[in-house]
Amino acid sequence: MKKCFVGFLALVAVCSGCGTSQMASGDPGAIFAGAAIGGNVGGAIGGLIGDNNGGWRGGYRGSAIGTIIGTIAGAAIGNAVSAPKQEEYSYRIERTETCKPKPEAYPAPSVFDNLRIRNIRFIDDDRDHIITSGESSKVIFEIMNEGNQTIYNVVPMVTEITGMKRIYISPPVMVEQIAPRNGVKYTANISAGDRIKTGDITIRVAVADGNGQQYDWQEFSLSTRR
Repeated sequence: MKKCFVGFLALVAVCSGCGTSQMASGDPGAIFAGAAIGGNVGGAIGGLIGDNNGGWRGGYRGSAIGTIIGTIAGAAIGNAVSAPKQEEYSYRIERTETCKPKPEAYPAPSVFDNLRIRNIRFIDDDRDHIITSGESSKVIFEIMNEGNQTIYNVVPMVTEITGMKRIYISPPVMVEQIAPRNGVKYTANISAGDRIKTGDITIRVAVADGNGQQYDWQEFSLSTRR
């Protein structure tokens, strides 16, 4: 009974500390479970060590100390396992209305019609969402195949369509294939040369076939600063 009370006090101390620290991000259930298991294991090991060194009194003290240490360690492990992972800070581009070329541009249906662009992110070096002279940034997005056939030779495209000078975007890399109901994540690097103009640019994110025909795209604006 006393051993359980010692473990309870240790657990209360751990949880009260969590309330004011970053450790509190884990699942409370996992933290309590880890603390209970750690307390039991620590108490058992501490008791055996204490018995060998100081008889039953040493065993009792060893068990109490082991319970405290095991409870704290178990709670920490439970928290670490269940804590959510922080995503890289980025500027999320909200999807606008679906953009499609005019029907006369490709009258025949194509499997590429099933490709969709999702989850666009823009990340720049200083995280202010403004492209400044000499700064590097990147656009990250997903291309999903919502159809029932594998689509081959998919070309992700990122272009600057306002004609701003000294904005450099990495060339597209063809994706060999995207299976049905699957997708790929693509990253394009953007770098700004020295002395770019202060203003606004428009970035187009698109998906095309091997001939350059675009089937889904989105556009968003970013500010630039010299």
